[in-house]
Amino acid sequence: MSLDFPALADAFGLGRPLGEPRPLANGDQPSSTRLLTTDRGRWVVKTGRLQGEWHRAQILQAHRLESAAVGAGVPMPLPVEPPSPAVGYWHSPDGRELVRVTEWIDGHDLRRAGGATPAALAEAAGWVGGTLGRIALLDLVDDLAHNDDPPHPMDDWRAWVAEAECTDHPVAAPARSLLPTIEEATALVAHARRDRPRAVLAHRDTSRANVVRTPTGYALIDWDGVGAEVPWWEAVNVAFRFGGPFNGPTADGDPRVVRPLIEGYLDRGGPAGPADPRAFAGMLHSQLALTAWCLWLALGHRQADAGRRAFGLRLVTTAARELPRVLRSLDRWSALLR
Repeated sequence: MSLDFPALADAFGLGRPLGEPRPLANGDQPSSTRLLTTDRGRWVVKTGRLQGEWHRAQILQAHRLESAAVGAGVPMPLPVEPPSPAVGYWHSPDGRELVRVTEWIDGHDLRRAGGATPAALAEAAGWVGGTLGRIALLDLVDDLAHNDDPPHPMDDWRAWVAEAECTDHPVAAPARSLLPTIEEATALVAHARRDRPRAVLAHRDTSRANVVRTPTGYALIDWDGVGAEVPWWEAVNVAFRFGGPFNGPTADGDPRVVRPLIEGYLDRGGPAGPADPRAFAGMLHSQLALTAWCLWLALGHRQADAGRRAFGLRLVTTAARELPRVLRSLDRWSALLR
């Protein structure tokens, strides 16, 4: 999306731009954010494209939780109210392109070396657990049917693999090797969902990439992935993926991270759940959804450009290595929840 930054700054009431905005890194993922400095401060400008009515509804759902979290005092960068026409916190000037602005907060995310030491991660994990508990207690009920979708059926996965194989796409081999693991994970998720507790709106993208250490503490950023989740499943998901730089296909049962995060969550009043493999249903569902999304990107769906296609291939290849190990670890990892 091509932006006229002086006009954007005027529309959002940000002040006069001082120089050109600079891109913000997003790890090895394509970035859609810029840092804009004006005579009134520094701002994060994020762009996107409206994918359809389902996307509009999801944005409005995310707005419900993000605005409630702002009102509850959850530490986070404050969003700037957009000019009309708008969808949630996004300005949509033509009904297709999207742009939103949040205040810049000084600090760094926990992907940096200093934020990834065992002591630093343990401290951050305790804060994250407490924050997840606070979000759960907002108790916002999901009102979108598609947020409650079960995992994709195996026939869909086989069709996507066949599509990749028809064109000798490099994603075909790792995707094919994943099918037995996907079938096992899908069955576990389906079993856990049969008698699961009530789901509420959750952040669903809490990771080291989205927790910023500031001069005064921590802040949780990037609320675009909001959706319905069982709060206990959300806490367990984050606890076992917080050792990695972002919520990719990998997970790790590091007690120095898992225990303080779960304790912080429970101490804040977050609802508990079973300490057995069923507790990992949310994590597996998330990993399956991510892998499906990345397979689509690798195949060029969802308007994926070359950068996103390459990203999708990398993630599916990683999933082929990591997801079987995750499934083999669930019984052992369950002990860390007791």
